[in-house]
Amino acid sequence: MASGTRNPTSTSPVKPTPPADTGATVAPVPEAESGSQAAAIDAATAALTAYAQPELPYQEWINGLYPYLTQAGAAAYEDTDPARIPVRKVTGPGVILPASTEVALIVQLPTDAGNYNVSLSRPNAVAAWLADRIRPADG
Repeated sequence: MASGTRNPTSTSPVKPTPPADTGATVAPVPEAESGSQAAAIDAATAALTAYAQPELPYQEWINGLYPYLTQAGAAAYEDTDPARIPVRKVTGPGVILPASTEVALIVQLPTDAGNYNVSLSRPNAVAAWLADRIRPADG
């Protein structure tokens, strides 16, 4: 045997032990506070009001809706024909549905076409609420 070289004593492959997350926990996302919920209801109402304008030409409709949408929401509504939207106005105050957090929640709003749910999100607790999705509550 030449000096400086070693011969392995075992022919079995090395199987490293995966690291264990002892004591690691995922912090729960806090529930949306009352001021945050009020801002979410306002944002959902504004988004649904902009959405509920089937009489507008497409470009005017989508340009009016964009400021209230997340990037994913904007992409979801790019091919929508506003003339096919059945809702024309919000008819009452919104309510936050259960399981709201500081970064994601759903607001249910009454309209002339039944209840609508507006899913809102934001990247952190101080950012503005934006709509990801606007849809009938029963569908």
